[in-house]
Amino acid sequence: MADRFPEITSVEEFIRLRKSEEPAEYDRSAWATMPIDVWRDLVRNHPDMRFWAAHNRTVPAEILAELAEDSDWRVRDRVLGKSHTPLELFERLANDPHDAVRRSVANHPRSPRSAVARLIDDPWPVIAQEARARLANWPTEESSKPA
Repeated sequence: MADRFPEITSVEEFIRLRKSEEPAEYDRSAWATMPIDVWRDLVRNHPDMRFWAAHNRTVPAEILAELAEDSDWRVRDRVLGKSHTPLELFERLANDPHDAVRRSVANHPRSPRSAVARLIDDPWPVIAQEARARLANWPTEESSKPA
C-alpha cells in the first residue's frame, strides 16, 4: 500500500499532510515513505510529531530505535505496534517505566519469549499475570512446526 502514495520529501510536507483535514493527505502521512534524512530531521527537531512518525507504516527500524527512547510513553508504545519492530526493542521496552508499554510487550504476538519472561514478576500484578499466562501457553518448537 505504501507504493500507492508518493514519497514525502520534507518535514514540512509531512507536517502539512498530517495536519490536513483531507483524508487522502492524512492517509499519505501515515503510509508514504520518506528519505532517512527527513525521518531524522522529523524525530529530532519536531517532538510534537514523534507519535505521528511512529504511526507511519513505513518508519524505518533505525528511527523506531530512536523513538523507543522518547520521553512520551505513547510514542514508545506506538513503536511496539509496528509489524517490523526489531525484536531487541521489545527486549528494551520490557523494562519501560510506564506500565502500558510493559503490558504491550507482555501481550504483543511478536514479543520474544525472553522479553515476556522478564515481566512475570512485574510490579503491576496485571502485567505479571498476563506474562505468566502467555508463557504458560507459549507454543513449543514441536507444536509450531507445520504437519
